[in-house]
Amino acid sequence: MAELPDQLDAGRHRDVPVWVELGARWTVLGLVAVIAIAALAGVFGQTPREATVAADAATLEVSAPLRLRGGLFYQGRFTVDAHQALDNVTLVLAQGWLENTSINTIEPSPTEETSRDGKLALSFGPLGEGERFVLYMQFQVNPTNVGSRDAGVELYDGDTLLATIDRTVTVFP
Repeated sequence: MAELPDQLDAGRHRDVPVWVELGARWTVLGLVAVIAIAALAGVFGQTPREATVAADAATLEVSAPLRLRGGLFYQGRFTVDAHQALDNVTLVLAQGWLENTSINTIEPSPTEETSRDGKLALSFGPLGEGERFVLYMQFQVNPTNVGSRDAGVELYDGDTLLATIDRTVTVFP
C-alpha cells in the first residue's frame, strides 16, 4: 500500500468510523423524505381553502389556496350571491393576489379594470336579486416570490362596501 502524504493522518482522513458516514447519509436522506412527505400532505400549498362572509345585500365566497410555492399554477374562485339587486358588482383584490404573481386568465372578463388604493378593482356590471355570479382567475406564483402577503377580497356595489374577507397567503420557496 502506498504511503500517505505527510499532511494526512490515516485515522482522521481515511479511516473515518463507518457510523459517522452512515449517520450523515441517513440524516440527509431522512430530511429529504420528511420534505417529500410534507409536500404530499399538502403542507406547502395548492389545497384550496374556502372563506365566506354574508352581508344583507350579498354573500361573498372565496376559494383559493392559502399556502403556495414558487412556480405553482392555481385557481381562485370568487362567488357572489345577491340577496338584493346590485347595480355594479365590483371585486377588489388586495396586493397579495398580484405581488410577484402572474394572472393567466380572468373568466368572465370584467367590464372595467381599475385600481383602488393600489388594489385591483374588477367591475362586472349588474346582478339581479337571487342571482349568482362566479369569477374564475388562474394565477402562477413567480419563483422569486417568498413570504406572507395580504390576500383579502372586498365586495362592492359600485362605491358601497358590502363585504370583506381577510386572508393571508404564505409563499414557500
